Amino acid sequence: MLGFRPYAGAMICQRALILSLAVLTCLTGCAFGGNLRVEPVAVTAQKPSNVALFVAVSEHGHSVLALQPESFSVLENGVLLDSRQVGLTLLPTPSAVARRALLLVDMSRSLDDAQRAALESSLRALIVKLRARQIVSLYAFDGSEHVHYICDYAKDARAEPDEKDTSMQKLLSFSRSDASSSLYSAVLEATHKLDASLSADKLPIGLGTMIVIAQNPDLAGRASEEAVRSAIDAAHHQYFLVMVGPWSTDKDIAWLGKNGAVRAGSLNTMLEPLQGVADQIDEASFRYYLVSYCSPARAGTRQLELRVTTSDEQGKKSEGSYRTDFDATGFGPGCNAQSVPRFPTTKSP
Repeated sequence: MLGFRPYAGAMICQRALILSLAVLTCLTGCAFGGNLRVEPVAVTAQKPSNVALFVAVSEHGHSVLALQPESFSVLENGVLLDSRQVGLTLLPTPSAVARRALLLVDMSRSLDDAQRAALESSLRALIVKLRARQIVSLYAFDGSEHVHYICDYAKDARAEPDEKDTSMQKLLSFSRSDASSSLYSAVLEATHKLDASLSADKLPIGLGTMIVIAQNPDLAGRASEEAVRSAIDAAHHQYFLVMVGPWSTDKDIAWLGKNGAVRAGSLNTMLEPLQGVADQIDEASFRYYLVSYCSPARAGTRQLELRVTTSDEQGKKSEGSYRTDFDATGFGPGCNAQSVPRFPTTKSP
């Protein structure tokens, strides 16, 4: 299942991340001009005449929050459709979307009691914030060939830091078997594990996030920089990197955090930058919208344009749009826009 390469994409035109349906013939849609960026995550058109788009809406890199159905409109072949006539609505996203975060912690350095305490408090706060909206998996790595599973944390919007949580002790008592640091191979393996977790959730859309806490650059050399860069570019997950220690100003690995990279001088000063990453992830979760309507088309290929329009307190408008094509062959009456769309299940490459 695909996670989505979200938010920060610089491309004006990108491919909708979806396997083809028989009724969906054009998957190369484009985000067009305007203040708003409307990015497709998945698009589906299915009988009797249901059309649905799962999109991310942002402005200057920030999520556009709390949009109502009135902010969305659709055109087919250049004709603006009556939103009431086609039943245009916004559906809740959890019915079609799996969300997971994977926290990958570098344990290749020997830590004293103060450092362990600082790491524990920072991670507890991060995990609590992340699991409010998604399942969180915790892994550790050192110089070994494989990453080490620590714990899964269930989604829980009311979770609080739990000092009695023994899973954190499992991480803090981690005994490194290799004092090297195999950062690159750990990121590659963790990417595959995040793919597998999203796929196991059996929902058609997967939104994955990886947060890497690195206390060393890659020292083991099991995987090349080129291989890791290619894997991150190809993956449809968010990647955030927290570089801890003075080495981080000497070795440029910020590219590992394609959605955000921050530095901390030590574990004792990591809390604030780590919370900044958590805030970015949390804020980004509000940019997703699942738009559904009943197409009046009954045959042929249709050009679909989704427009998004907002106004600020001064009445200044912001606009953005996305276009793609779909095949309406066999469409007919009986559509219910409130039905949960059957997006095709997608698999990570």
